[in-house]
Amino acid sequence: MNQLDTLARVTLDTLPLNVAVLDQDGTILFTNRAWREFAGAGPAADRDMVGVNYFGATDTEGDEHASAALEGLRTVIDGDQGLFTLEYPCHSPDEKRWFLMRATRLHDTDQGRVVVAHIDITDRKLAELRVERQRRDLERLTDRLHGLVGDVMESVLHARTREEIESTVCGRLVDVPQYVSAWVGRSDLRTDEVVPAACGGRDPPADASIPLDDEDDPTVRALSTGAVVDGVTDLDALAPLHRAIAGDDAGALVALPLTYGDASYGVLTVYAADDDAIDDRELAVLEALARVTSTAINAVEGRRILTADEVVELELAISEEGPFYRDLAAALECNLTYEGTIYDDEGVRMLFVADGVDPETLEAAGREHEAVDAVSVLGKGEGSTVVEFGVEEPPVVALLADQGAETTAIEVDGRTATLTVELPVGTDTRAVIDQLGEQYPSVELRARRERDRSERTRRELVADIEERLTDRQRLALQKAYLGGFFDWPRETSGEEVAASMDISPSTFHQHLRTAERKVLASLFEE
Repeated sequence: MNQLDTLARVTLDTLPLNVAVLDQDGTILFTNRAWREFAGAGPAADRDMVGVNYFGATDTEGDEHASAALEGLRTVIDGDQGLFTLEYPCHSPDEKRWFLMRATRLHDTDQGRVVVAHIDITDRKLAELRVERQRRDLERLTDRLHGLVGDVMESVLHARTREEIESTVCGRLVDVPQYVSAWVGRSDLRTDEVVPAACGGRDPPADASIPLDDEDDPTVRALSTGAVVDGVTDLDALAPLHRAIAGDDAGALVALPLTYGDASYGVLTVYAADDDAIDDRELAVLEALARVTSTAINAVEGRRILTADEVVELELAISEEGPFYRDLAAALECNLTYEGTIYDDEGVRMLFVADGVDPETLEAAGREHEAVDAVSVLGKGEGSTVVEFGVEEPPVVALLADQGAETTAIEVDGRTATLTVELPVGTDTRAVIDQLGEQYPSVELRARRERDRSERTRRELVADIEERLTDRQRLALQKAYLGGFFDWPRETSGEEVAASMDISPSTFHQHLRTAERKVLASLFEE
């Protein structure tokens, strides 16, 4: 053996791959150290491995991988392909292992010799299996999300009241095997307590509550911080309300704040039977459920202020820096009157009528304010100017809307912005003001009164619409509405409504569009 052959053998012996050279009959001509050690022959057993027929030594009975390996190896020896690879398991009683077999012809000889290498790919396969388990876990989580959250979403979207939403969520949760009870709590600022608003599983004792100053309580902590509190397993160390609602079977608790934007709608507390039932995957489902619940409550509260007959009207004053309209009026010593907010594809724009300042000065000052994205002068009159301010969101107005309140007027005179706000009767006005005060500390409640805005407003609106519509327009609108034309999916088509009126479809749509425009004009025009 020359020096070059010796160097080649030594080099192959240092490789962590099991390498062997076979002749055209499958007889082993050479093996490296890793091959011999894996086969159990020992480092010095080269002469014992050489001469063994690879095909004869491989047991293929009942082993599809072994059969595939020999078939592939034969194609390389016969010259049908230059390279053959195969991944296969090779488990022992103590551990799981996987290898990659790689067989390739020696290109510098025509004697059909083949190099066979077996590469340990166990680490890679274990990583792939972990990824596959994670994928399956994610699929199960997705199924849970689509199942529980989708079921709850379907139910709450048809709910008409906040109470109905809260009750539905709690009821759906206790239908899940691993949860034994759930409840929604609200803060009662009159008594400084968290009180149950809805329960699933067990009804709470009469007058049951948790003091808001109990900062160690997970429900109070979630409500006050707006963060999820989980990992609580010692229920007996908490307020008696928890064990009364959860019963003796509960082993763990998670408290989830119900928030939408800056608005807080209480806290959802869920009890699981086992200590480890609420893992990261379950927590993700519950957090999604809390977001759906908060969004639904926000939508219902928003509708409630629009449809409420009786409202509470608040007069609030903000006298410190903050809202851009207060800052501009103070800096320019002018008056600003709020005319509404427009939301469309171009963004959010607040409209004001300005008195006591020239348009160019107001426009220049508005562009300099950090909260204003754009300023446009829409019209000029005697001493007054209509100005449109582009903003990311309307200051104060958006915050109040998140609380279910409607801003009906803003008057800025000198250094004070006075806002008129309407809320449905029964709304916790103190909570709304406290929430507003966190962002605008100078807010002050100047007046509070209850007002009935129902019958007179409705009669006037109906009378105005009747006066605007012609008989044919009214008929087209009424038939479309009663016939289900505005439903989704539509119960009747425009052609069918037109036929019932004995007019052409184009004439019907003309009447309908005109009627719709007039109804909207009654709502939005002064």
